[in-house]
Amino acid sequence: MNKWEVFVMDMSELAEGEDIELSIRTLNPGLHKYTYKRVKCQVSAKPDAFPDSLQVRMGRGQLSASQYSIKVLAEVQRLPEKYR
Repeated sequence: MNKWEVFVMDMSELAEGEDIELSIRTLNPGLHKYTYKRVKCQVSAKPDAFPDSLQVRMGRGQLSASQYSIKVLAEVQRLPEKYR
């Protein structure tokens, strides 16, 4: 089980039942803690709906009281192929 964090301006950005793109960062301990990824994923307001947990922060860093779960479907590459 991985633990992820996302920053949003509005909770409506976390549309349930849809494939969405988010920039998330890992909260797993170790060398890569706080590493960001752009991913295609599904989120749920039910903490046990998907295998990984998602911590939500608002624009100024306030932690949301709601617990979410996330299923990462794929990593989205943001750099053009010639720069990878």
